[in-house]
Amino acid sequence: MSGGVFLDTSVLIRLFDDDEPARQAAARAVVGVVPDEGAPALVVSAQVLAEFADVVTARMARPLPRVTARRALADLAELHVVPTDADLVLAAADTAEEHGLSVRDALVVEAAAASGCSRLLTEALPHGTMVRGVTVEDPGHPDSSP
Repeated sequence: MSGGVFLDTSVLIRLFDDDEPARQAAARAVVGVVPDEGAPALVVSAQVLAEFADVVTARMARPLPRVTARRALADLAELHVVPTDADLVLAAADTAEEHGLSVRDALVVEAAAASGCSRLLTEALPHGTMVRGVTVEDPGHPDSSP
């Protein structure tokens, strides 16, 4: 899956967060693109899916109805999903230590790297940094590409 684009929870949540229309539009521009043959695949992890379901139903200012959240989760589960296993968590612990990240953020980085993604779209890490061969991009940043 070389060259794929990994989507972090923060980007997926923006799809349903009406409080910041510019960031919502940026997320929709990325996720709403139907990949052509040969275009980079969109990738998530099991961890990202679980976090998404939790945040949109319980932590957003205006939570989604559970049926809407479940439908969105089912759609997102159609993307390439990286399983979260013990080896990935151990690698994330090492990456967290080496790069000064939280284990949660390092787990996303490791999932992106393990699946061969070249880009990680997130609001949680600084735009433009590179970790484990993956370029971090904030879709709402002025220098970000769709």
